[in-house]
Order: sequence, then C-alpha cells, then structure tokens
Amino acid sequence: MKKKSIFLIISISVCYSQWYELNHDGIVRSYLLSYPDNPTGPCPLIINMHGYTSNGWAQQYSSQMDEFAHPQNIAVVYPQGMENNQGIPSWNVGTFWDGNSYNDVGFIDVLIDSIAANYNIDLDRIYACGMSNGGYMAYELACELSSKITAFGSVTGNFMLNSNQGCDQDRDIPIIHIHGTADEVVNYYPPSFDGSLTVGESIDYWSDYNNLTMETIDSISANVEKYTYANESLTKFVHFKVYGGGHDWFYGSYWGFHSSEELINFFLEYRLSDFQTTDIIQAQDSELPTNFILHQNYPNPFNPSTTIRFSLEKRDIITLQVFDLRGRLIKTLLMGESKPGDQEIQWNGYNDLEEAVSNGVYLYSIRIKNEIQSRKMILLR
Repeated sequence: MKKKSIFLIISISVCYSQWYELNHDGIVRSYLLSYPDNPTGPCPLIINMHGYTSNGWAQQYSSQMDEFAHPQNIAVVYPQGMENNQGIPSWNVGTFWDGNSYNDVGFIDVLIDSIAANYNIDLDRIYACGMSNGGYMAYELACELSSKITAFGSVTGNFMLNSNQGCDQDRDIPIIHIHGTADEVVNYYPPSFDGSLTVGESIDYWSDYNNLTMETIDSISANVEKYTYANESLTKFVHFKVYGGGHDWFYGSYWGFHSSEELINFFLEYRLSDFQTTDIIQAQDSELPTNFILHQNYPNPFNPSTTIRFSLEKRDIITLQVFDLRGRLIKTLLMGESKPGDQEIQWNGYNDLEEAVSNGVYLYSIRIKNEIQSRKMILLR
C-alpha cells in the first residue's frame, strides 16, 4: 500500500523561524523554516542540511545563513535528519557510516511541496546545500531531485556516487564545493575513506557531465583559492580550496570569505528555467481583480476529489486548469463561456488522459482575458 504524505502542524517559534512537521511514508519528519519578515513577492528557498550527529537548529546557528538570506528576500529551511540505527541524526547517502535507510530524497521532495503550499515560494529558484553529511546529501539531490532544485552546494561533504543513482538528468547541474585541505573527517585528497569522490574527483566528474572547458583561479586570501570551471552556457563548478582548513563552515577575516554568502551569491546566478522548459506559475497574493474571484478549494487536502469554486461578475470566456508545481498542464477543467455568479466544478485527481496523478501539491488557475488567479491544493492518495 502506498503511504501518505501529510502536511501538518506549526509548533515552536524561534526568532524568525518556526518548526513544522510532516508525515512522510508514515514517519513524522520535522524542519525549521526561516522566512523573511516582510517578503517582497515570491521568495527563493535554500534547503540547508546539517551534518552527521547535528540538527536543524544547530545548522541554522552555525551557518549564519539567515543573516545573508533574509535581506535578499530568501527563505531558508533547515530539515532534520532521522536518527539512524545508532540513534544519531544523519542523512541517507549510501555510505557504510550513515546507518540510515530512510527515504530522505522523498522527504526533501515533499518538504518543498509542503512549504510551497503554505508560503509564497519562487519555484524557479530552489537550492540545496549542506555541511559534511548534509553536503553529501546535496550531491545526492543533484542526482535525484534536479527536476525541482536548481543548484547545489557542499561544505566539507564529498560526492557519494552510488550505483543506483540516476545522475543523467539531461540538464546542466551548477555546483559549489567548499573544503579544507586539512579536513580530518572527510578527506580532501584521494583516496577517500568511504569510496566517495573527493573534491578533485568531483570536479572531473561534473566537468565531464557539464562539458566545463574553461578554468580560472582567483586568490581570495592568503589561505584560500577559488577555482571556477565553466562552459559556454556559464554553468559552473566553483571550488573554494581552503589551505589548512579543517572540518568547518568557513567564515571570518582569517579565511577572507563567508561560506553562506558565497553559497547564496552562487545560487542566485541560476534559475531552474535556465535548464529546463517550464512555465512555473506562482500563487497570486496580490489584490484580486474586481470582475472575478477564485476561491480556495474544499476539502483541502483532499482524496479522492475536491470542489473548486469561482465567482464571475459578468458572463465571460474563462479557462480553468490544473498544473503541477513545475508548471506542466495536468487537467483542463473548463474552457469557454461561463455565466455570471457563483459556480463550482469538481476535480477527481485525474489528468487529461484520464490517468490518476500522484499525491502532492497542485496549482489550479483561472484565466479571463489577460488576468489570472491561482491557488494551491494538496492531493493525498
């Protein structure tokens, strides 16, 4: 039986942040969402993952990413890894040491849907990074979830290229990797202790994958060099080589850069639509047009069907459609002339081919002439 993913519960408020829970594969998972106080339009979202033995709150505190993200209208989520077979929080990246059998890629997938269902998120600008084990997980997502996540960053985490990974995503993958040469936990130089690709080996892998033919080297400080590998489309693999650096999230005058600032600057160079054809629709939170109103569907979440209501001031030609979060058309519910007044229509969770769609977050949109309104709904199977 396919298990449900249920989006749930605001809990503890911490400064600008809130802990949330969601049920994925029958397991309660949690994440700390840090959202700008007064957002100006849809917010880019950075998924910032903690290291082995750590937690979301500690990653928020130690990375200081909010300080750079919030002034740029960026939301940051700090998901919590599950305790492994030794009771240690970790991410499942296919190593012998993570001790984790949970579906963390699936968790991050529905995590994005959960946040997008409740906050105004720019689905064209979602990014993932992490520290150590979280950096390994960012590489995992580069192979497994590049349909939703635009660019990826690792601080002191290597690339565990597993045999069951589907890294051939038919799109360029921008990556930034920050690593110290004296890291005693995760090897900088080969061979790695766990069979993962070290920094140099990752550069070779992704240079071949992205056809990166141009190389530049910049001196950041007496202790740091920045290596940039790029192709003609300006997709890049950027590496900060921190001479003498250990297993740290680097920042401060000694190093001459802040890891969070560099990650954000790198991420904002890219949009998902740079790499794949999408028509990503954002929920409309602006003032409603006066001649029609699209109401929230009910029930929501729903299974097996839901009712969508709209109100028209006058008779008009309308289009009412359902899209997935990548902007792909799922179902045309209504197209043509409609009478004035309050009306409703049901959607049964099937697409235009009469195939049942998977659970998740969907957008329903009504268009009249050049005006459009969209809202989000959640289907649970």
